[in-house]
Amino acid sequence: MRWDALFGDMEAQLAAAAGLAAESEISERVRMELGGIRLQDRLRSQSGRELLFELGAAGAVQGILRHVGEGWVALEQERGAVLAVLSHVVAIRGMDRFAGGPAGHVRLGVASALRSIARDRSPVVIRSAGVAAERALHGTIDRVGSDFLELAVTPSDLPRRSTNVTGVYVLPTATVAAVLSQRNGWN
Repeated sequence: MRWDALFGDMEAQLAAAAGLAAESEISERVRMELGGIRLQDRLRSQSGRELLFELGAAGAVQGILRHVGEGWVALEQERGAVLAVLSHVVAIRGMDRFAGGPAGHVRLGVASALRSIARDRSPVVIRSAGVAAERALHGTIDRVGSDFLELAVTPSDLPRRSTNVTGVYVLPTATVAAVLSQRNGWN
């Protein structure tokens, strides 16, 4: 019958519209859920992956992601470690498409991470935001305040001793893009 075809066509159109509405709702829910994920949550799901962090003028740092803190990440390299401050990261390469959920426990901030490095007394290279990587400062972090650090600057090939200190710099932590340490000398 003619009406059977008409009603069948109407049912097919209605089913297609319902399918499109369901797809649209699912897509919108996924977008909303993704909108609640922070970069740190996204990075947590990348633990153990080799990532490259572009820091603008401060260069790039690369390594295996080991820790994600509140505003920073720690990377393991073959001959050392890197702390990269997320507020100075321009781009990240090497991540997959998975995202982790929000953190369920307390995350240490940048100042806490810097205090740990200062306690270790290991020689570091500090790359500052907006400053070319080749102008990085070599030395040892002596003290860390709430929004600054004090760096005893030494030649890159000499240990931290009072006779080797060529100056002490006070750096606002907001300008620190990356802190690099090396176990076996500098590249």
